[in-house]
Amino acid sequence: MSVLDPNVEALVDAGSLVRLDLVRIDLPGKSVGYHRGGRSFIFNGLEYVPNRFLQMGNMSSALGVAVTTRTISFSNIPVADPDDALAKIEEYNYQNAPVIISHLAGNPDTDEVVGILASSIYEIDQVRYSTSALNGSERSLTISIDLQPPGRSARGSTGVKRSSAEHQFDNLATDTFFEYAATVSTIPEEWGQVTR
Repeated sequence: MSVLDPNVEALVDAGSLVRLDLVRIDLPGKSVGYHRGGRSFIFNGLEYVPNRFLQMGNMSSALGVAVTTRTISFSNIPVADPDDALAKIEEYNYQNAPVIISHLAGNPDTDEVVGILASSIYEIDQVRYSTSALNGSERSLTISIDLQPPGRSARGSTGVKRSSAEHQFDNLATDTFFEYAATVSTIPEEWGQVTR
């Protein structure tokens, strides 16, 4: 049984479709979108900026409890737009921010988006920078963003609670089991009766 929209499935069966790759990053207080097209594109109410998203990278995984990760790359930092989130990503608390990578199917004759081929949700693990050669008086950067699946259940148990919100994402929205547990392994928490 197919889970594709019937209109998308018809394009796939006909072998005549255009694929558009989108990256949405939900930074604290700001959602931004990028794609590899030549002009701005609006999808689900968010404007996707063109020509910045270089590659979505390959997924890498291993046997056992290893996490399937992915690296996406962006170019041309700095940019003329002073509000560009990637150019000043260090100003945001980007760690564990949600990232959605979507692949849309379009009609090649009309450039109309027909539906979604696939969509994956990740969280930002780390951001790395590569510096280019000197061009005139400034250098540009390529940003590589390492992603990992969201939530403890996808990564496997690490023995460390990162936040109550993450615990509630994996369990119930009202679950307070780890309410008094340390959020990182270096914060001591006293449990039970303590003699003084």
